[in-house]
Amino acid sequence: MIREYRPNDLDAIMNIWIQGNEQAHNFIDIEFFKQNYDIVKMLTPMSTIYVQDLNGVVGFIGLSEDYISGLFVEKSYRHQGIGSALIEKAKQHHNELSVHVYKQNNDAIDFYLSQHFEIIGESINEETNYPEVLMRCNVEHKVKIGKCAL
Repeated sequence: MIREYRPNDLDAIMNIWIQGNEQAHNFIDIEFFKQNYDIVKMLTPMSTIYVQDLNGVVGFIGLSEDYISGLFVEKSYRHQGIGSALIEKAKQHHNELSVHVYKQNNDAIDFYLSQHFEIIGESINEETNYPEVLMRCNVEHKVKIGKCAL
């Protein structure tokens, strides 16, 4: 079940966040993420967060306005549609979504492309000095009238 964040989800979210960053960004020294752990933990509740709860949090998406500040799924639950479901939940509440992805994170780029995002720019991340792409998705909202969708 995808639901809104609750304060008691924070520890599970942070565990998924640190492990996910270590696995997805093995080209960045893990100390970078460890050094930023406390600030991320403090800022996380200020975002809009949806979690995938399967008798415990196994994935989450964090949003700041229309920007995806984080999307992580526990390793053993990946490739089961959880990331796609979290993106769909975010699309229900936004007309546009954007996200930065490290260029070396091919799996994430491929995932976002499969979710109808497109690459609209490139830059160097100021904190890590690694290249990243900016991806954006314009969301189509369909209004249902009877059996028709407009």
